[in-house]
Amino acid sequence: MIHHVCRATMKATATPDQISAALEGWRNQGRSNPAIKSFIVGRDHGGDYTYSAVFVVEDLDGLFAYLTHPTTYQTDHLGLTLVDRMEIFDVSDDEDPDLNSKIQELHRRRNELNPQIADMLADVPSYTGSGVDH
Repeated sequence: MIHHVCRATMKATATPDQISAALEGWRNQGRSNPAIKSFIVGRDHGGDYTYSAVFVVEDLDGLFAYLTHPTTYQTDHLGLTLVDRMEIFDVSDDEDPDLNSKIQELHRRRNELNPQIADMLADVPSYTGSGVDH
């Protein structure tokens, strides 16, 4: 199993309605994408971020299906312009020693397939995470 974690703090200029729409976008991803086995969206407690979402997929194929699903792209277009700080990472119980490089490659491939999203990620004032060269 792979747990895909997105953590975000919105810009001070983001309105409550915009934030609600972005969070609903995450929830819609969880409800509409068959690759997602379970998900949670809500406040981030105990960290330096305001909101988080965790999407559980079965394997690398599921992760790529999540990353490239239309609802994921819709949420990116809706929410990335609102984000001040973002961290994206993946957690897995798979013992494959090459899993990290495989996950990173999926994120990079996703960004290559949709350069507009990669540009939007690059415009987030503070972003760390999968698929981005640091």
